[in-house]
This record gives sequence, C-alpha cells and structure tokens, in this order.
Amino acid sequence: MKTAFATTLVAALCATLASAGVVITPIFQNQIVPQASNDCFFGKTTPYGCGPVRSQ
Repeated sequence: MKTAFATTLVAALCATLASAGVVITPIFQNQIVPQASNDCFFGKTTPYGCGPVRSQ
C-alpha cells in the first residue's frame, strides 16, 4: 500500500514538472530571457521553459 502511494506521488511530481515546462537540456547565458514575477521559481527562464544555468 505504501509503495503504491509513493509511486503515485512520484508520478504526480513528474507530471507537474513536465507540465511546468522544466528544461532538461543545459541552459547557457545566451538562452536566458527576462522573467516575469511568476516564472520559474528556480533557475532561469528560456523560451522553452526554465531550469538551472550551466557555467560554460
């Protein structure tokens, strides 16, 4: 029962991140666009979604 709940919870988290437009590919400085107040609570915003910035 606990395993089913945990699996459901992880699946819901993955679906939420996928629908939020989180970018899995690296983000570089030349891809960043200005963000609105409600965009991307972590990382930086790109035209394709948001995610952490890579240094190189």
